[in-house]
Amino acid sequence: MNEHNTTDKKFRVGILEDDNDMRGYLTTIINQSPNLTVVFSAENVAEACSLSERNPTDICLVDLQLPDGSGLEFVEHVKKRSDTKILILTILGDRTSVLVSLKAGANGYLLKDTPPTQIRRDIHATLKGENPISPQAATHLLKLFQDQPQNVTTSHEGIILTDRERDILTMFSRGLSYKETAETLDISHHTVSDYVKSIYKKLSVHSRNEAIFEATQMGLIN
Repeated sequence: MNEHNTTDKKFRVGILEDDNDMRGYLTTIINQSPNLTVVFSAENVAEACSLSERNPTDICLVDLQLPDGSGLEFVEHVKKRSDTKILILTILGDRTSVLVSLKAGANGYLLKDTPPTQIRRDIHATLKGENPISPQAATHLLKLFQDQPQNVTTSHEGIILTDRERDILTMFSRGLSYKETAETLDISHHTVSDYVKSIYKKLSVHSRNEAIFEATQMGLIN
């Protein structure tokens, strides 16, 4: 994906990261993209919450371990007030951190060893509605599938997913984008979007990560 093709709009980025060098590094690589601009850079949760209220953002990069708490406190603060996208960027690749972050409403989950060009691509992907997840983090989502009983086709409390809906969620759990899912299943991107809307409505969720998590927890997908 070309990182410069999202739109001609200038997207506003917030950063929550307690390490000075990392904040500077992220600011530099983000500002290298012509349609991204950093509007605030905070070193703790309290500062980020305050700055986000004065500086609206389209997406925020959020670390989890901070001096005054968890980055998820900031995620909750932002999600209550706006539709800002959240991309977790952390050194934590453990199962609990990944699942709790996605359940809290994060739109993507990256580890800090992600190359700078990939970070920019994933920012643009998140802004387009995709859910980039580092391979190490994605393995925990796959493990959720493997832990579920096999051949489950009906649902929890009357919810039923069609075969195609389950196929799409499986592709998403592997980290595939809308376009890649459409190509893999030999259907159009528009058709994928229609199925996703149906899935969201059935599961009462608002993001791909929530859909994957809820569906696996309910035993709706293998």
